[in-house]
Amino acid sequence: MRARPALILHISSDALGEGVPLPSRMQARRAILAALQAPSPRLEAGRCAEISLRFVDNAAMAALNAAFRGKDAPTNCLSFPQPSLPAIFRRDLLGDMAVAPAVVAREAAEQGKGLLDHYRHLLIHSTLHLLGYDHQNEAEAAEMEALECRFLAEMGVADPYVQPAVHE
Repeated sequence: MRARPALILHISSDALGEGVPLPSRMQARRAILAALQAPSPRLEAGRCAEISLRFVDNAAMAALNAAFRGKDAPTNCLSFPQPSLPAIFRRDLLGDMAVAPAVVAREAAEQGKGLLDHYRHLLIHSTLHLLGYDHQNEAEAAEMEALECRFLAEMGVADPYVQPAVHE
C-alpha cells in the first residue's frame, strides 16, 4: 500500500430534501483517502487526487443508472472514472461518484448495518472503481472485496460481506 495522497474533494448534494442524513465532509474524505492507499497505476505517486462526489435523489440516480448501465432503477452508487491526465499535470482527475442516500439508508436498514458504516463501504467501493478496480469476475471481486474489508477494518467497521446470523 502507498501513502495517502493529497485529495481535492468536491461534494455537492441534490438529495437534501429526502431527509436522509449524509456523511460529514470529514467522514466522506476519510473513507475516500483510505481507498486511495490501494495500489493502482491510475494514481501516480506524488500527484494530488481530485474527485467529485454528488449525493443525488432516486430519480437522478435512476436516470444515471439507465443511461450508463441500462438498468431502470436507482442504485446505491455509481462511479465515473476519467481518463488519466498527462504527467505534466500535478493532479489526477480520478472521476466522479454519485451516491443515492435514500437507497443507502434502505439497504443499511435491510442489512442491519449502521448508515455511516454503509456510506463508508460504498465510498471506498466507488473510489476503488475510480482507481481501476472492478468485480466482473470472481478474481476481481475477491481482490476488490479484500481491499474494502481491510480499509473498513482500519476504520473499525465490520466486514460488510458477512451476513449476520439469523436467530430462530
